[in-house]
Amino acid sequence: MKSILYQRIKSLCEQKRISIAKLESELGFGNSSIKKWGNTSSPSVDKIIKVASYFDVSVDYLLGRTDIEGSISEVIGDEDIVSFQRARQKMTQKDRERMMQMLKLGFEYAFSDQEGDDK
Repeated sequence: MKSILYQRIKSLCEQKRISIAKLESELGFGNSSIKKWGNTSSPSVDKIIKVASYFDVSVDYLLGRTDIEGSISEVIGDEDIVSFQRARQKMTQKDRERMMQMLKLGFEYAFSDQEGDDK
């Protein structure tokens, strides 16, 4: 089975409609170096960072630590997320847990209305 890193890079190449060989060329990697990451070798951190930057995704996404494919710049640039994070940093653990309960309830309520409209 191919590594998660290789699978994600292959998928990103397909989405961008480029070959892995083209990616290797554009990033200055040796021929078939990315293909080797699928089974036998591990890349340096610098190479993983280059690939992440090329596709504008996080290193965590490439390594399978998160399934959020959206680019890190989208997340960082979202004012709602930035405001949410700033508020969260000032909260106690108990306040964070209460906030998450409120958000979950809010989402359940908001999306339950949409389900009723479809019927």
